[in-house]
Amino acid sequence: MFEKNPYEKDETLDIPDFVEDKTTTNSESIDMSIFKMSDDELYDDAEENEEEYREVKPRTGRVNTSLVLCLIIIALLLITSVASLIYAFKQHSAYVKANTSYLQVLANEETYKKQLAEKDATIEALNQQIANNAGKKEDTAGKMTYEITDGPVVFRNKPTRDRDDDTLFNGQHQAYNGEKFQVLEVVKGTDDPDYSYARVGDSIYFCIGNSEETYAKKVN
Repeated sequence: MFEKNPYEKDETLDIPDFVEDKTTTNSESIDMSIFKMSDDELYDDAEENEEEYREVKPRTGRVNTSLVLCLIIIALLLITSVASLIYAFKQHSAYVKANTSYLQVLANEETYKKQLAEKDATIEALNQQIANNAGKKEDTAGKMTYEITDGPVVFRNKPTRDRDDDTLFNGQHQAYNGEKFQVLEVVKGTDDPDYSYARVGDSIYFCIGNSEETYAKKVN
């Protein structure tokens, strides 16, 4: 007959704890405290190491995005700078061209002013010369004095013998013997050049005769 196992109906087994050897001082003694540590204590270091790894691990995605953005900004700045330089160069060229044209216009204006001044001076000199010559002619003509010797003679507006050209001088149609006139010039007749006429005013003449007959003579 078998001997009954005293532990056969006992559902739990009492496993004794490892007994730490506190009597020995040998350095090779095993530290059994690790078997008494809880799960939180066991995995605490692992979690800390994992957190340190996460902190040390470089953030490659963010660094690459920032680098791309910086490159894009630099490229835009370069493009803007080049465009600004090109625009400034064009503006400078346009300014130089406009300034050159303006200076040329000023130079032409000065030349035109000088030419106009010279022209005005020439015209004034010619007018003065004409006035002097006219004055000399009138002075010379004024010294010619004719006296009527075989009158009366008729005043005409042309140096002709045509009666249709009769006119008035000082309210008179004719000049009589003894009257004297300041003669401006003596001209030949237009219808008969054998006769001469004395001009005493604008378009006013009287006949002084021909080689055979004398109606007026020069007295001064």
